Amino acid sequence: MWVASDLLVTGHPLWSLTNTRHTATTLDRVTGIGNVPQYIPRRIGEILRPPVLVGAALGGALSLWLAPRRARLGAVAGVVAVAVFAAFATAGLPIDTRYAFLASAILCVFCGAGVFGWARLPQEDPRRRWWMAGGAIVLVALLAYAPSQYHSADREVSKLAKQQSIQNDLLALVEDGAITRRCEPVGVPNHAPIPLLALYLETSPRKIVSAEASQITRGTYVDPASKEVEEDYVLDPHDPHLAVNVPPGFTETQANRSWFIFGHCS
Repeated sequence: MWVASDLLVTGHPLWSLTNTRHTATTLDRVTGIGNVPQYIPRRIGEILRPPVLVGAALGGALSLWLAPRRARLGAVAGVVAVAVFAAFATAGLPIDTRYAFLASAILCVFCGAGVFGWARLPQEDPRRRWWMAGGAIVLVALLAYAPSQYHSADREVSKLAKQQSIQNDLLALVEDGAITRRCEPVGVPNHAPIPLLALYLETSPRKIVSAEASQITRGTYVDPASKEVEEDYVLDPHDPHLAVNVPPGFTETQANRSWFIFGHCS
């Protein structure tokens, strides 16, 4: 499905693989089979904090020992998920957090088993009490860790809200006619706005030019209204960042709180 969709959308069946590998090299991402033992656990740990990892270890060990038939499928799926992650790294893709989501989801299931798996044992089983005790400790740790997780999630949501606000301001300029296909190409300060503008202007992404790649001599130029917008609205904070200026001969035509629009359409 991955190869077929790449072929359908881009005309190149391995576009996602080769392009992501190129991006990993450009951004100096960690990749390669040699880094797998060190970085895969670290990436999983970025998703699942220590109490969940402890609970998953407890649940995995006890489930495979005391309820192996129920736990075996999850354990095999977890091993396969890590193997696929390692294969991605071997193929030159970055050892990125998003590739750890499947393994992390499976570990969440085992953490649930660590806390409540004892309920699957018969009432008279003496090991049930020990499992209950371990599960209670993990549950207390999860509750104690919840406030820090809340604050971490709140910070991420705030960042996303800020980016959404900047993006809405950009689309408002499209709706107002400040950015149109009548004055192309459209220059932008970096690659982040290109897909969005191409979609809403119903034009080719080739008509949206990043100033970090090439400077336009006519058309429309979209410039951040502040340093904050320039820093917040990027694809990745580690992207190579070049200082760009408004092209010569362009004059300001419209603005809002996030963007200045300059034109040179003659």
